This record gives sequence, C-alpha cells and structure tokens, in this order.
Amino acid sequence: MAKTYYAEGRQVAYVIRGLLILGGLGVYFSIPGLHWGFFFGILLGSVILGEIFGGMWTNKRRRNKKARKSGKAANVRRSSVKQSNAK
Repeated sequence: MAKTYYAEGRQVAYVIRGLLILGGLGVYFSIPGLHWGFFFGILLGSVILGEIFGGMWTNKRRRNKKARKSGKAANVRRSSVKQSNAK
C-alpha cells in the first residue's frame, strides 16, 4: 500500500504525542505536590500539540509536492518552446 502524506502526518503526530506525554508525565511525577489538574492538562496538551504538528507536517509535504510539480511543468514548457524555436 502506498504511503500517503496523511499517513506520514499521523505517524509524526503519534511520535510527538508520545514524547510529549512521556516528558510531561516525567516532570509531573518528579515535582511533588502538583495538583491533579496538571496531569490532565499535560495529557490534553500533548494530544493537541501532536495533532497540530502532524497537520503542519502534512501541509508542508503537500505544498512541497505542488511546488515541485509546477516547477517541472514550467521546465517542460520552456524546453519544448526552445526546441520549437530551434527548428
């Protein structure tokens, strides 16, 4: 099965989410006396940030692909015009 940009973005989101959760919970449990609300805030914030970064990754990859396609199309047009002028 072909890997899509959406699938890559999901994988990036999962990795970032996991790292943020592990790091945040490590900080939460290393500081004694934090309110339990910080626990849920860390979890929710990690999920939201992971989704944002995954979406940004997907958009960046799609924009780069469009830029490459338009650049190739312009090069093909220019080369065909040069060939027709050379004849």
